[in-house]
Amino acid sequence: MLKKLLLTGCCALGLLTAKAQLFIDPNYTIEQMINGFFGSTGDSISNIAYTGSPVSLAFFEGSQSNIGLNAGLFISTGEAISAVGPNVSESTTGNLSNSGHAWLNALIPGYDTHDARLVRLSITPVTDTLRFKYVFASEEYQEFVNTQFNDVFAFLIDGPGLPANDSIYVAPDVLYIDVYCTECVDTFLIVSEPFCTSVSIDSIICYEVGDTLLTYCSSIICGLDSIVYPEYWYYSPGGLNIAMVPNTNLPVAINNLNQFINTAYFVENDGGQTVEFDAFTTPLWAEVPVIPGETYNITIAIADAGDWSFDSGIFLSIESIGGDSLLPVNVAFDALVPPPGGGNTVNFENNTFWATNWSWDFGDGATSTERTPEHTYAAPGTYTVQLKASNWCSSETFTQTVQLGVSNTQEPAENVFQLSPNPTQGVAVLQLKQGENARVRVTNLEGRTVADRWMTNGATLSLADQPKGIYTVQVVSEGQIFTQKLVKI
Repeated sequence: MLKKLLLTGCCALGLLTAKAQLFIDPNYTIEQMINGFFGSTGDSISNIAYTGSPVSLAFFEGSQSNIGLNAGLFISTGEAISAVGPNVSESTTGNLSNSGHAWLNALIPGYDTHDARLVRLSITPVTDTLRFKYVFASEEYQEFVNTQFNDVFAFLIDGPGLPANDSIYVAPDVLYIDVYCTECVDTFLIVSEPFCTSVSIDSIICYEVGDTLLTYCSSIICGLDSIVYPEYWYYSPGGLNIAMVPNTNLPVAINNLNQFINTAYFVENDGGQTVEFDAFTTPLWAEVPVIPGETYNITIAIADAGDWSFDSGIFLSIESIGGDSLLPVNVAFDALVPPPGGGNTVNFENNTFWATNWSWDFGDGATSTERTPEHTYAAPGTYTVQLKASNWCSSETFTQTVQLGVSNTQEPAENVFQLSPNPTQGVAVLQLKQGENARVRVTNLEGRTVADRWMTNGATLSLADQPKGIYTVQVVSEGQIFTQKLVKI
């Protein structure tokens, strides 16, 4: 028997807390994240693809960190898991020795890129503006600013009404910065009789009769230095780059946004407790006007520049493309029960999405906080197993009855409900064979819930606003969940 409880946490009030640092989970595919975050905004998303090392891609939850974003998609030039704080290193490096990309080279003339990561997708918007919220972070900060290392990020889009292969002129500029010097002054102390003085709680200095030379040093501003930015042209062969430093025509890169230039958008993270990167940007928005109903191709790209060392990363918020700032947990699990006589150890397969904490109750007094545990029962029998999963804004509980050493006698789902037509072009009629109403839940292949409500016999189930594909329909009847597939064509 399966049972799923309603949401018990309250996202809007922020009643729950996650782990007090950045949370990184590399166990999701790019399709699951893109569709899970943005698939219900009304925009049609297709042709999702990722190019790069699989260890560089992850789901992140940052609500309890200082990154400034609740959750979303994380892409690193190194290993994604290395982004978790505290910041104990100035040189975290994945050094995966992957190739760069010509589109990113073109944005920063004079630099060759390495370890490039690209996410591509096509989108047909329903609004006239596409907006993306992100944070760029790097270990190149701050010691390698204005050097031969210039890691870069781009958000490229092409489609109707947008320029292709755009050429951009950057005017010359000079930045003046204070230069600090150490100034020391010698002073003679004339001692007429011996004495001692305390300079700290556990340190005492004693002076003898005579002249003692003391030197006092301090740091003072002794002049100005300059950083010269020569004029240059760059172009964007992959489409219009909308990841620009605010109020400039500069792409987001180490040398264009740092502790010296465009500092209003720069966050130093030396000694930070939640994120490993040495520094990162404030949350930035990239946006572009589009034509509703037309299709646009998007490339999200990041790379090391100058060498393969010192990781950089991009955090893409769930608030992008009209998404919500909250991400409810979608909890489920399967119990892999051995056949009768096959032992008492059950493996639990956790199918939960977007959780950062898991709490299991195996129904015999034992518990676990592992993500995917196994448990050995003392004897065969019937046990009620409960999984409570949560993140920063929601908590949900899933309950399943595990019958150990007992054959499964649940009747086929077809004897409980039917959907017609199936396949459907968008609408199917629910026909219940037991009772007049039931709880109905529909999920897509990425595990995202697209419908969850009570329905009466003969009511219509609509997938008109969902893309073509295979959906899972679950009906709760007499405390059990029965499942069928529904195909939209």
